[in-house]
Amino acid sequence: MRIMLLDDELPALDELSYLLGKYTDLEVVAACTDPRQVLEAVESSRPDVIFMDIDMPHMDGLELALQMQALYSNIIVVFVTAYTKYALDSFKVYPLDYLLKPIKEARLDAAIERLRSQYVLMHPDPDNKAVLRIKCFGQFEVLGADEIKWGTRRVKELFLYLLDRCGAPVTRNELIQAIFGGVNDKKSANNMYVTIYKLRSLLDSIDPGGKMIKLKEDYSLQVEPGVCDYIDFISFARQNLAISRQNAVQAARVLSLNTGHYLQDFDWSWALDTASVTEAEYERIALGLASYHSGAGRLREAENILLKLLMKNSLSEAGYIALLDIYMTNANHRAYLARYVEYARILDQELGEKPSLAHTGHYNSIKNMPLPSDGKK
Repeated sequence: MRIMLLDDELPALDELSYLLGKYTDLEVVAACTDPRQVLEAVESSRPDVIFMDIDMPHMDGLELALQMQALYSNIIVVFVTAYTKYALDSFKVYPLDYLLKPIKEARLDAAIERLRSQYVLMHPDPDNKAVLRIKCFGQFEVLGADEIKWGTRRVKELFLYLLDRCGAPVTRNELIQAIFGGVNDKKSANNMYVTIYKLRSLLDSIDPGGKMIKLKEDYSLQVEPGVCDYIDFISFARQNLAISRQNAVQAARVLSLNTGHYLQDFDWSWALDTASVTEAEYERIALGLASYHSGAGRLREAENILLKLLMKNSLSEAGYIALLDIYMTNANHRAYLARYVEYARILDQELGEKPSLAHTGHYNSIKNMPLPSDGKK
C-alpha cells in the first residue's frame, strides 16, 4: 500500500515514518509538513492512504480531508492527533481510524490490520492469486505457491545458490564447482544441465511467464523487489552506505526482514559465507539507524533497535557501546549497570579485554547510588 503522511511538526512526521517502517507491505511515498501542498502531492504520488493531523496552521485537517475525498474517492483517511476533541467531528469524513499521539505500538498494529482489510475490499485481486514470497532468513520457505516438489536436493541447492548471487550471471564452471563437487567432467556437465532444466520447469510452474522470478540464459536468477527477503535486504545494504532521514524508513523495513540466520537449516560453505555477510550488514544498518534516531533525540527508538541487535548478535561490541552511551545520556542508571556487567563479562571471556575507561568510570560513579525499587531509572 502507498502511504502519505501529513503533520506540521517534523519530529512527529519522522516518528510516524519510523513506526510505519516495520510493516513491510506499506510504502511511504510522500510526507508533507504544509497542508497547502497536500492536494498537489496527492495528485503526483497517488497514495492509497493518508495519515494526517487535524490541528494544523493554514488549513483545518477535517476540511482538507473532505476536499481530498471529493477529488479522490478511494483514498483512505487515518487521523493522527494529540486531541480527543475532534473525534466526533471527524466522523463526517468517515476516517478508517483515529489515533492519539503518542501512538502506542499495539494500537497502531490494530489500525494497520483494519487498514489491510479495508484495502483488500477496495482492491480485490481479480485472479485471486497468492503473491509469491521467498523467505531465506530463518527457515527457508516459499510462500504463495502450491507445495513445491523439488525432485532432487540439487535442484533446491541450485535454486538457493542462484538466489544467493542476487541476479549476477553464473558460469558453467562455477556451478559445477559449487553444486557438483568441482569435478568438471562429462557426468558433472550432464547432471548440471539436467538440474537446470528441472529448475526451469519448476519455476515455470510456480510463476508462469516469469513475472516475479525468472532464470535467464546466463544462469542469473532475476527476482522482483518484494519477493525475496534476502535479496531485498542485501540490495538495500549495497545501495545505502549511510542511514539518514531519507532512507530511515527503508532501513527499518529491511531490518524487519532479517528475522533469523540466513538459510539456517543448510551448511553449504557458500551459504555460511553469506550468513556472515548478512549479520555484519544487519549490525551496520542497525547501528546507523540507532545513531540517526539518537541524534534526533528519539532515544527510546534507538534503544529498541540496539536491543534487537544484541538479541541477534550478543557479541556486538559496537552495539553494547552505543547502548551504554544512550543509558548515560538519559541517566538510566539501572539499565546501564546491568548492561555494563554483561558487556564486561563478554569482553573478558571473548577477547580478554575490559570496557573503556569512560564506561568503567561511569559504572563506578553510579554503582553505589540508590536506585528506585520500581525498576525505573
